[in-house]
Amino acid sequence: MLKHSILRIDHAGKPLCIYQQDAASQNWIKTNVSDWSDDRLSQHEWLILVPATWVYHSRTEVASKNLELLAKSIPFAIEEELSNDVESNYFAFKLNQDGSQDVIAIEKAHLNELNRQISQQSLRVASIHSEVDWLPSLEGAVTIWSDSNSSLIRFGTAQAMRVSNPQIKQLLPVFAQDLQTIICNDTELLGQQQLPAKQQLSVAVCCDHLLQHPAIDLYVDELKTQDVVDQPNPWRKVKWMASLLVISWVMIQMYQWYSLQAAIDDIKQQQQNILVENFPNAAAAELVDPFAALQSRLQLQSAQSAQGNNVLIDAIDKLGQTVQQQKQVKLTGLRLVDQKVELQIVAPTMTVINDFHQLLQQYAIDYMVQIGVNELGDDNTFKSIISMVRR
Repeated sequence: MLKHSILRIDHAGKPLCIYQQDAASQNWIKTNVSDWSDDRLSQHEWLILVPATWVYHSRTEVASKNLELLAKSIPFAIEEELSNDVESNYFAFKLNQDGSQDVIAIEKAHLNELNRQISQQSLRVASIHSEVDWLPSLEGAVTIWSDSNSSLIRFGTAQAMRVSNPQIKQLLPVFAQDLQTIICNDTELLGQQQLPAKQQLSVAVCCDHLLQHPAIDLYVDELKTQDVVDQPNPWRKVKWMASLLVISWVMIQMYQWYSLQAAIDDIKQQQQNILVENFPNAAAAELVDPFAALQSRLQLQSAQSAQGNNVLIDAIDKLGQTVQQQKQVKLTGLRLVDQKVELQIVAPTMTVINDFHQLLQQYAIDYMVQIGVNELGDDNTFKSIISMVRR
């Protein structure tokens, strides 16, 4: 007899594997599953883990304990941190003893599609969690769970992130310099590291951590009660637009055959309306062939996303060289916003910060490195924000 069942979802929204605990032996067993139609999924009640790449973690300090008021206020408290519109996300939170709130935001497109599969397969779901809450957080330790192509990594008690396996060797010297040990499930990916590594992370440890440390439940009431057939789904809209464009193109060929020029013009106008509605800045030349223009726009958006990842990896490499030379500076934050890398650092003096800035500019000669806000903290250390923009 099984005691607990956990279903893990991959980045594409498909089942990846299941973890199940035997009630008698308390042992956890992992088995692979690759399709929603698998009969095993309909036999148990599930805790579902969604990918870390789907979710955004934050913390708010809304001065209220009223859950209804918090549900309305929290989304706008982190609005500036989001990369999309507030209305495009579901939000879930939990209260902390100090009055703050831990918050998770997840795009409705991802969760709606997952809920559609849950409803379509008649699955029994107890809760939905981020895989971030599945990875233990240990003071003074780096915890790493490695899969075949990528790894979930957490530095101390900070939020976890998913990175490609080759990036682990680049990130550890930058972010783990103040930690004492590495706990992982596969030491072969670490290379030569100064920190001692222990291969003691297991499925059982991670699953027990999730069950023993209550995590934020993303299975919100709005999701449970909505009609999944009518759920707004941006990807479904894209498919619908592509299908409409193909059908309309076929109709144009047929109407040309029958010399129905008036009908052809009307259908082409519909294509133009769809293009302008989704891309208001469309050029006049694009309106001549809206079908080709829409394909080109979608390919461009995909290329820009890949470019952002390259900028971040390159900037981290330059940053790692600088940190090795200037060990008095502590890196407390790193993020990529609109092709600009923002660093949050702490140092004992402004002189050290200025030296760090000059040294980073020497290593990153193909970037424009600028110092932003500087402030003196309560512990007499100086905090600063440095930005890196590719020239």
